[in-house]
Amino acid sequence: MDIRYSNLNKGYKRQFGAFFTPEKWAIKIVENIFDAWLDGATVLDPTAGDGSFIKAFLKIAKQKNVKLTDERLRRLYGIELNRDYVTDFFLTTKKQFDIDFPKNNFLQGDILFQNKEIKADILVGNPPWVNFTDLNEDYKEKIKHKFIEYDLVNNPKDLLLGNARTDIATLIIAKTLSDNLSNGGKAVFFLPLSIFQNDGANQNFRKYCIKNINFSIEKIMDFNGEKVFDDVLSRYGIAEFQRNKNPKFPIPYFIREKGKWENYFAKPLFSQTDPLTVFENDEEWLSSVQKIDFPKYCQPRQGVNTCGANDIFFFSQFKNLNTNEVWLKNDFGDELIVNKRYVFPLTVSSTLSQEKPKIEKVILIPHFENGKPIDLSTLQKEKSLHSYLKKHEARLKSRKGVLINSWIEKGFWWALMGVGEYNFAQYKVIWKAFGDNTFTPKILSPDDNFGVWQGNQSLNAYIGLNCEKEALEIHNKLRNPFIQSYLSSLRMQGTCNWAQPGRMKKIMNFV
Repeated sequence: MDIRYSNLNKGYKRQFGAFFTPEKWAIKIVENIFDAWLDGATVLDPTAGDGSFIKAFLKIAKQKNVKLTDERLRRLYGIELNRDYVTDFFLTTKKQFDIDFPKNNFLQGDILFQNKEIKADILVGNPPWVNFTDLNEDYKEKIKHKFIEYDLVNNPKDLLLGNARTDIATLIIAKTLSDNLSNGGKAVFFLPLSIFQNDGANQNFRKYCIKNINFSIEKIMDFNGEKVFDDVLSRYGIAEFQRNKNPKFPIPYFIREKGKWENYFAKPLFSQTDPLTVFENDEEWLSSVQKIDFPKYCQPRQGVNTCGANDIFFFSQFKNLNTNEVWLKNDFGDELIVNKRYVFPLTVSSTLSQEKPKIEKVILIPHFENGKPIDLSTLQKEKSLHSYLKKHEARLKSRKGVLINSWIEKGFWWALMGVGEYNFAQYKVIWKAFGDNTFTPKILSPDDNFGVWQGNQSLNAYIGLNCEKEALEIHNKLRNPFIQSYLSSLRMQGTCNWAQPGRMKKIMNFV
């Protein structure tokens, strides 16, 4: 690959989440559908990139001395957004296989916007791995109606809230299963496993119905961290679908372990749209699963969210001055003296592992105890706090997000997200929601000098309680071994979706 092509490849990856399939794995996938193609099936790669899957058909044919007739070549299709990759595909297929690939069979374009749809018996490919929220604004605006068209969200606002993390791969798969796959056809895709294992964003896809067309997930192959793609940290695998078929669970689920595929099974635990629970042949614990009862007010919560302004609201330098005031200094060198009612101990990565947690950071929360941000007149009475926040006013007003912008537009540009009455509860039954492997909840009691602990939005989830006895009861419920089994079965160990509130609510019955 020359330098121009290499640089183009890097930029394209960043913008569109394009991670091209290594030849080894393209061939392994195509080997399973090669005979169907020979028998007359039409094949389409809807996001073809450098054409690795089509080239795999050509290479296997060459190895097996199968003649590449015009009729066979005309049953191979690819669509690719990037014009340079299309040009390169024709050059390399001519050079490697001494063929003139049909010009109308490898097209430059966006699969989401085709004037004439290609119908295929088999779809194969590796759609872009990027969330809607990470696309450039022009392309977001161009495609957002497609998420509604293909039943992935109910309205455009969903894309600005939790469903902003919906994978573009999900949209590509939904669109092609609906519009490009023949009745009863088969599809095989490399894809991020978040489609099946994350809450919220991809939940509508797991209805397994697009435009009243049913489709089934037939099997999943989980690479379990084996390196296939460079620069990819997310979980990924291969999934096989079939059109016009109702899903039937459990499905075969293969996990790559020490270079071999080990057999498991997977099914949603409570409803069809739930993330897939993965298990071995012994399904006994699943058959007796019951949700755990919690009082209705014991909803799990995420930690405080500064919406990108941690360096304004978090302080690692602080000193208790008296019963009412605390001195703070941030990393910019700003110093202020604040009413202690607005300053709280903040969890850090080591907090939950300490028997008696030491306060390493504090957080500034300019909110009333009912959760609402303090009003301007109250803020102005706190002169040092008001001066400090005014200094950072422009930065705070520039924060992005629908919910924080609603506060900013109302004039409360100093507001934080994830703040309610529950933040000021005396006891926190708290756990690591991010990047852990074991579920180990801990009770945090109020600090004598700085009051009640606050969870860090990027690290923790918690249940807030005002009674120590009740905190002990809830902690005991959360130590139920089933919770560890449930979280481990979702295969999200070490990720940002380990034990988030939405995931925990799946196994909680609020009474």
